[in-house]
Amino acid sequence: MQQREVERVASEISQLLAERNESRLEVLINNAGCVRSWYTTTEEGYEQQFALNHLASFLLTYRLLPHLKRAQGRVILTGSESHKHMRMRWNDVMLTRGYNPLTAYKQSKLANILFAKGLNERYLGDGITSYVVDPGLVCTDIGCKNTGGLVDWIWSRRKKHGVQPEVPAKTYAYLCETNPASRELYYHLCKPNSYSCQVTHENADKLFALSEKLCGIQYPSWIQS
Repeated sequence: MQQREVERVASEISQLLAERNESRLEVLINNAGCVRSWYTTTEEGYEQQFALNHLASFLLTYRLLPHLKRAQGRVILTGSESHKHMRMRWNDVMLTRGYNPLTAYKQSKLANILFAKGLNERYLGDGITSYVVDPGLVCTDIGCKNTGGLVDWIWSRRKKHGVQPEVPAKTYAYLCETNPASRELYYHLCKPNSYSCQVTHENADKLFALSEKLCGIQYPSWIQS
């Protein structure tokens, strides 16, 4: 993920809305993700999994906030149960001192739910609601793309035990089309699910500040629509 690519996508979405005489965006699903066997960085120098799995969503959502506010829209992120076994590496978020692909992935998934919590704390009053979907183990090739060695070998076998994409798609559709009675943050199989005790106001704020610095932006305290 290069930031210029995210800026291009945001511009194309805004242009598409304008072409349809529409200024509202009802739902934004941030579903892009990757796994990398080896330590790779973006042109900005950021670790690839943290950049694509978290920072891309953070920047794209920022660019589309006015459209979301007009619709009182929803932001949905894709999480993973693996976040429950991780703490943010605040002293080395880019994992420059010892890279492990699973550690990088788990940290990016924890960042997803911290981001959703931070969005709710800032913009629920503007009518924007954020959720995280835990799709569970799904039979996809995410662990085989741009990987190799042990990661590719493990995933090619593990994915056989996963569900088809249509199963988690029902949870995305549920959050897009209904108004959940609860204000729960984290969903699996269309039901609220528990999440890590690391998902705190303090950690969400800390991640927000760090992500703003890394992306060179500042989320507004209010949204001009």
